Amino acid sequence: MMHTLTVWDKLDAFIGWFSLVAEAIYAAATGFFRGPSGADTYHHHLIQAVVKKLTRRFSPLQLQYLFKSSDQLYLRYCQKNGLQPHFVSNSRGLKGFWIGSPSAEYIVINFHGGGFAMDATAPYLDFWPRIQKTLANAGIETGWFHCTYTLTPHAAYPTQFQEAVEALRYILDDVGRSPPQILLVADSAGANLCLAVLSHLTHPSEEVPELVINEPIKGAILMSPWVSFHHNWLSVEASEHRDVDAKEVTTKWSRAYLNGRPSNNYIEATEAPDWWWDNIKVQQTLVLAGGDETLLDPIKPWVSKFKKSNPDTTLVIGERECHVAPLVWPMFGDYHETQQEQALKHWLLERLN
Repeated sequence: MMHTLTVWDKLDAFIGWFSLVAEAIYAAATGFFRGPSGADTYHHHLIQAVVKKLTRRFSPLQLQYLFKSSDQLYLRYCQKNGLQPHFVSNSRGLKGFWIGSPSAEYIVINFHGGGFAMDATAPYLDFWPRIQKTLANAGIETGWFHCTYTLTPHAAYPTQFQEAVEALRYILDDVGRSPPQILLVADSAGANLCLAVLSHLTHPSEEVPELVINEPIKGAILMSPWVSFHHNWLSVEASEHRDVDAKEVTTKWSRAYLNGRPSNNYIEATEAPDWWWDNIKVQQTLVLAGGDETLLDPIKPWVSKFKKSNPDTTLVIGERECHVAPLVWPMFGDYHETQQEQALKHWLLERLN
């Protein structure tokens, strides 16, 4: 079901920009006094304050109205780089686009973050193609399929889960690639979907068409995976003034995704018991997180649990980096290479060579 904004909602979205400017001015004045509980730099303090205000002030529909969609950003990317757009969709709910060739040595399926409520932003089509170029310079050719799943409130669980599984089915069946040629790459809510897909391969969900593979996929890269919707973690309070995520926003967005349903192991990876992660169909896993993000505390015990039966799992925590810092900070002019990006490149070059 497609939801639309009323005339008042659109007017309110315009008015909302004034409160965003006011927040930026306030943050600029108070940033000098942020203390040790605040962001690591003055610039990052401003970034985190503006992002929080943005997600607090505007509804998901307003955010989708104000910002370009992934498809629009992709068309602009293709025009800028002289590429022919390659969109894909089918009757089973698949939506997405290609950067690179489907016949490349490795295929990467990307699931973007955004709390299931926001599309990918412009830095996604700078950051991930930059990783792709780094690999190409090392002689490793990759084709990237970016899955553009349906956002809330237009749909809720299990729609996004179904679409993510369909993306993998498409690469396996329609593109004709084998699991050892495939990597899953995702951030935040997208990483939540990635874990749901991996769970489904071993523990088929009754709500999603079954997908059987006979050998594990090459790898999974999870940046700041959203593995718990609860807020009783120490990092939620400790990083309240350091991170881009606001507790009330993640609460609201997770409830929209659940849409009245109870949670389960496909939705919150931390809820799954140790045995759930036995025989997961992935050869190797890289988990990236920021040391200043509110999601950090649930990520660490989940990784420990996952690693018991999947020993080729690496966790890298970027010191004083926020939630998905490599994708957030460039939105506001900070283009320095983060620790997470460095670790990501090193891991990929090591594992794909």
